[in-house]
Amino acid sequence: MTEAESLLSFVKAARRFCEFVESAASIADIAERLVAARRVLAGLVAEGATLPETEPTSDMDWDAQSAPRDWPGFGPYDVYWEIFDPYVDEERVAGSLSDDFLDIYRDLSRGLMAFDAGQREDALWEWRFHFDCHWGDHAVDALRALQRACSASACGSAGTKM
Repeated sequence: MTEAESLLSFVKAARRFCEFVESAASIADIAERLVAARRVLAGLVAEGATLPETEPTSDMDWDAQSAPRDWPGFGPYDVYWEIFDPYVDEERVAGSLSDDFLDIYRDLSRGLMAFDAGQREDALWEWRFHFDCHWGDHAVDALRALQRACSASACGSAGTKM
């Protein structure tokens, strides 16, 4: 896959993710929302991992879109526990699926604004830099929690809420 094809594939995944966040309120059933969230986030991470490194070409200063007013969150599955750094022996911390999704949404939206304005190199830098330094962490943390929440009913796992 060429760099241009990789970029366009990521743009599609980023738009799917943002569309999910913007329309999540239409998925009333929490189990369906969790499954849809896992699917769209897994695709985004897979595409994000293929983004090439680059440098910005301008001083991009795009304002991120704010969260949709009707963002429904993930109800009783919103808060999860994690170890922030798996290479450091430290106490667990609380995470939030809503915080994860909305932080990713804001980071992606800035890049999409740049991309749609024709600033492809700046958009690519925005996405790749924040994949490595911000939204990528939120994504993998959220995927772990989503995997657990989605598989709970299929595996009959105790300690889960589904």
